[in-house]
Amino acid sequence: MISQSFLLDAATRKQQIAWVQKLSHALGCAPSRDDHSFMTLHLAPEPERVLVKWELHGEFATIAVIVHNKTKVKEPLLKSRLEIERDLDLLFKGLGCPTISESGGQRISALDLVFEHRPLFTEALEVSEIFSGNTVLGSFILSSKKAQLWTDLQLDEDGFISFFIPHDVLGSRQLGRIARGLAEAETYRMVAMVSFPVAKSLSLPLREAESELAAVSEKISKLQAESGVNTEKDGLFLEELSRLASRIEQWISGYGLRFTAAEAYSQLLSKNLLELNETSIPGVQTLSEFMDRRFQPAMGTCIWTQRRLRELSDRISRTTQTLRTRIEFVNEQQTQKLLASMDQRARLQLRLQETVESLSVLVLTYYAVGLLAYIVKGGKEAGLAIHPEIIAAIAAPIIAITFLVISRRRRRRQKS
Repeated sequence: MISQSFLLDAATRKQQIAWVQKLSHALGCAPSRDDHSFMTLHLAPEPERVLVKWELHGEFATIAVIVHNKTKVKEPLLKSRLEIERDLDLLFKGLGCPTISESGGQRISALDLVFEHRPLFTEALEVSEIFSGNTVLGSFILSSKKAQLWTDLQLDEDGFISFFIPHDVLGSRQLGRIARGLAEAETYRMVAMVSFPVAKSLSLPLREAESELAAVSEKISKLQAESGVNTEKDGLFLEELSRLASRIEQWISGYGLRFTAAEAYSQLLSKNLLELNETSIPGVQTLSEFMDRRFQPAMGTCIWTQRRLRELSDRISRTTQTLRTRIEFVNEQQTQKLLASMDQRARLQLRLQETVESLSVLVLTYYAVGLLAYIVKGGKEAGLAIHPEIIAAIAAPIIAITFLVISRRRRRRQKS
């Protein structure tokens, strides 16, 4: 079985769908209108029997080709696989369809899974010749231990990783589950590893951003200890924090989904490896042990980078809130001082108003008494026996008291 996975974008996704539809039409098979994510096609009947399985996932597609081994495995798997690849290319060209490598997308994994019914190996040296003398990984698989898994995890010259699975009378369903589990595990491993270069590239910028935040926090702490108000520095610190926050949010928006997907793919990989139920062969490293040593640290880097992004975003939010609280407190102090100043000014204005009102009472009394004196003098000239000076003297306090009472009543109405 030859299995390949291709990373897709919007354009290559359409290209993959067009490729499988063209292939199905060339074989006289009408594709289902209800499901565009899975298709099984027979390129050649028995006894050669060439079967193509195509699966479309969220961001990748897998194409698996199942063929019969013509001979028993005795030499490096690369040689027999190159012959199979040449035969497949001829089949596709004969149908007038592009080859698998031309189906669209960026190839991220390529596996050659070779199953053979034969006696199981007792040690790694017996199988190393199949992998060109490379150091191999191996284990018994399944709870029955009736099959073994061997691989060197080395990329051959055609970009494939070879797996050899000798077994002792396993059914086709069991072999299919093994093939599917290995193909999915490798695909999930490679799709998850897409996020690893991103995590490495963010390492230095994140460290710089953390140092920048620590420096701003220290400056704000020193400013808190200072007496008085420094709105210029507060504004500068708030601007620095806003700029830093926007940078972190840009990273989270751009790479957060990639890291989340990597974590999910890592869990699926672990699930597939667990289902293989590997049992170690003395002196030979298992595939699960290799993944624990080489793959899981890379995923740990991605998970830690995502955690650093989230924690840094939270720290910026808390620091910004602290600075905003300080600014609000300073503004409140300034507002209180302004209100106190306005209150003092109002009191002074009230006193001035009272003084003016008192003077106005005197002025009004003066003019009223003067007017009354003119009237009384007119009565005296008319022959009345009255004394204008005495009447003015008696009327002056009465008029002053009257104006004073009117002024106080008006003041009380204004206050109410």
